[in-house]
Amino acid sequence: MKALGTYIFAGGFTLGVSKHFDVEAHFEMKPGLYKKTFKANFPDIPVYEGEDDWPKKKFRNKIDFVYCNPPCAPWSNLGGAQKGAGAWRDDPRIACWRNSFNLLRELNPTALAIESVPRIYSKNGGYPMIMELTKEANQLGYQVTHLLIDGGFTGLNHSRKRFFFIATKYNLNPYRLNFAPLPTAGDVLKSFKEEHGSDIGHLMKLGENEKPYLKHCKQGESLRVTWERFNPPETWVRGGMRGGVKGRPQFMKWRLKEDAHIPVIAGGFYIHPTEDRLFGHKELAYMAGFPVDYKWEGPPSSIGSQIARGVMPPVAEYVARIIKESIEVKDKPLEEHMIVDFRKQPEQEKLI
Repeated sequence: MKALGTYIFAGGFTLGVSKHFDVEAHFEMKPGLYKKTFKANFPDIPVYEGEDDWPKKKFRNKIDFVYCNPPCAPWSNLGGAQKGAGAWRDDPRIACWRNSFNLLRELNPTALAIESVPRIYSKNGGYPMIMELTKEANQLGYQVTHLLIDGGFTGLNHSRKRFFFIATKYNLNPYRLNFAPLPTAGDVLKSFKEEHGSDIGHLMKLGENEKPYLKHCKQGESLRVTWERFNPPETWVRGGMRGGVKGRPQFMKWRLKEDAHIPVIAGGFYIHPTEDRLFGHKELAYMAGFPVDYKWEGPPSSIGSQIARGVMPPVAEYVARIIKESIEVKDKPLEEHMIVDFRKQPEQEKLI
């Protein structure tokens, strides 16, 4: 079976999809460093840049599965959410969703999946757009599933909640996911060392203003909180990034707890639980489900962002697998629209 990707970032989605489909091409806008990383790992997959230059006629009626990872910033907690409810409507990046969805008409695939953050499915997020696209897909003869999933139940060693808009010509039958306690940060770091030794890759860098406070940062504590312990409010000088406090670390930089599970991978911001350093890029890639020998292009400062963005490979593999099986079985659609929420599961749930 053949697949085609759009807005695929550094290739995590493709890594999972390629376990079940032959990926024919990628459609992109301005991929930048992501294209270099993608081509380093998938040199034989052509990348077409610019929506006007996408060879849609070439692939019409020849693709089984189209998978899409458009920018999520209009709805993310660090992006559009900070601008207030409904701000996403004025964000030009939502056009990427429409470009992806339009491939249903233009390529006529058997299935399409578009990934985003869960907030897109909220009242103040993009829910009206999602329901509009659901109605359009139904009119085109597709059954639509809104899949809400915690990647920790697909084999990831950290929690990463995501939304998938899935349109299929045949009935989709999502498996229940494996509910097992997520490993702790200590467990993951031990496994990495046992499997790959001391080669942790490029170290994510700290700012010069942050380094003096690193040794004082406690497990489970943000480096910003550490900084504030040594710098009382009466000493603060306004005028930093976005009108903040000069010299104060970003709130996202914090030391993991050795005996707690890893929260969602967020670039290169985490501090090692027992060593006074940030993580190496190979450690971060390992946590995100990438093979350690995956090739990353660009300056070290960009690699953490490349790892954190896009679809994690185990999640992509799960989505591709259930879509492939829906195509093979070819059940008649049971309903036009269904919602499957796998973000929370009771502990007694078993992998099916």
